[in-house]
Amino acid sequence: MSMLSDLLADLSSLLFPSGCVVCGGDVSSSMHGICTMCRYSIPLTNFWKTEDNPTKEHFAGIIPLVHASSFFYFSHDSQWRSLIHRFKYGGEWRLAESFGRWYGRELRESGLYDDVDVVMPVPLHFIKAIKRGYNQSSYLAESIAREIGKPTDRRSVRRHRNNPPQSRSSMGERWANVENLFSVVNPKALSGKHILLVDDVLTTGATLPLFKQSKLFIICNAKMLQSIKGIL
Repeated sequence: MSMLSDLLADLSSLLFPSGCVVCGGDVSSSMHGICTMCRYSIPLTNFWKTEDNPTKEHFAGIIPLVHASSFFYFSHDSQWRSLIHRFKYGGEWRLAESFGRWYGRELRESGLYDDVDVVMPVPLHFIKAIKRGYNQSSYLAESIAREIGKPTDRRSVRRHRNNPPQSRSSMGERWANVENLFSVVNPKALSGKHILLVDDVLTTGATLPLFKQSKLFIICNAKMLQSIKGIL
């Protein structure tokens, strides 16, 4: 019985660690896995508090957005770089879930995203999803959706190619990699909806215009609201 209890305790600590998901420090249950020190040290953008901000300006004239924001700045020499790698490649999906809840509360309190109808993660190709075991953008999107009280749609847009990772590509290569990448497979579900599209990292911004290319706006008469995890 003791061996079983130890095994269950080890499993519980693995799936539901009690410490901060970022640094491992002490954290209360009300803080959703992120301690006070990490909350104060993260380089938040606060873009979700204003109509006009650099993320929205990034896509000006490229795609018709209602709102756009990013959560925090990416810095190559900070712990936040390793955090992104951990939830994106290291199997630590709980990080994405924790940050999604935090970001979702910020979006809700800003009031700018009250007219969202549905939250949609950027799709991951099924081969990559099988290898990685999950889509980190789905965890972000689902957590944000719970906080703002909206449904999540993970099925209406499909990714057709398992394109190579963007992190080591040049800007020109990144745009070429995502050409003709997505299509809408259930336009009726999205018709006339305000869609909050969630991705994990903003680099060149090459992904978002591909949703316009996939006729998401033309077929569905949808309005896009962009919410992105970090800026590179």
